[in-house]
Amino acid sequence: MKRLILITASLMMAATTFAQDATDKSLYSFDNAGQARVIRKLGDAPEFPFLRNLSTPQQVLAAMKKQERQQTPASRKLDDLLMQLGYANGIKDLSAADITEDQVKSGTEGNMGSRGYTYNYARLEGGAGFKAWRIAPSNGGTASTNAPLYLMAKCGNAFYPKTAKRTACVNIPVSITPDMKQVSLPNSGVLVADKNETFVYYSRKHPKRHETASTLTGMPDKYPSRLVKIDAEKNMNVMPQTYTVSLNPQQNNMVTACADSTLNLTASVNVEKVSSYTGSYPDQDNKNYKKVSKHTFNMVAKRMRRVERKENKIARKTGVPVDVSTAGKAA
Repeated sequence: MKRLILITASLMMAATTFAQDATDKSLYSFDNAGQARVIRKLGDAPEFPFLRNLSTPQQVLAAMKKQERQQTPASRKLDDLLMQLGYANGIKDLSAADITEDQVKSGTEGNMGSRGYTYNYARLEGGAGFKAWRIAPSNGGTASTNAPLYLMAKCGNAFYPKTAKRTACVNIPVSITPDMKQVSLPNSGVLVADKNETFVYYSRKHPKRHETASTLTGMPDKYPSRLVKIDAEKNMNVMPQTYTVSLNPQQNNMVTACADSTLNLTASVNVEKVSSYTGSYPDQDNKNYKKVSKHTFNMVAKRMRRVERKENKIARKTGVPVDVSTAGKAA
């Protein structure tokens, strides 16, 4: 009989020792994790029963806020968990945007909460996974691995996964070197016209009385006859505008870097116009002079007068100015 009592007492001591090894005071601590307890069914020992079987992040937040207003022990425990996760005022700082529906994959190990706010190191096993409400860590959290906190949808228990490769978030200085570059936009400038005109003339043997030599650029003869324009071409060119694009780094050169999140850097981009059409680019007129005989000149002049009369007649009837010399260029 004494042996039986001793054996029973030994078994009770061993069970108590195992329970102490598997239970930790903090959800976020893995110092004495030990061997994971396999959990295949949720709901037997709910930690936060008011979070069970909810459908939306808004419902989850509303349930937390209700507990907060009532100052229940559950709200104080949630405040503690959220403060360690970086939410300075606990539930007060939490919004529905911080809560997202997620799945904890089967085989995930971590600390699982239970009734009485005790935490056991466990491995979740079962099917495709377990529905949970994910709360991401906020800046300033002291949780050891900076992983998100999960609140299991089935039972309302807190779960914090153990991820060996995660490291704590650190504040690091970042230096962004300002840069400047000029960009020319060829199609955004002002149209400038280039004109090419051709004139015919004949050379006079003797100048008129008191006539001085011609000063026309490109005219080879000193005393040309009057000029008759026989051709004109107009080209439209775009004078490009130039902009300076510069990068200004953020004023605060300290950023928070976490192993499992994207590093966000912000900078301002300044765009300043440095050159544009201001009237200093005049239209270019290129005039060509073709020397012909006096007979040819008179014939050309006569026909061009007819053309001018027709232009004037069409203009009077239509109310639209007409220039026969350029009317067919676009075609």
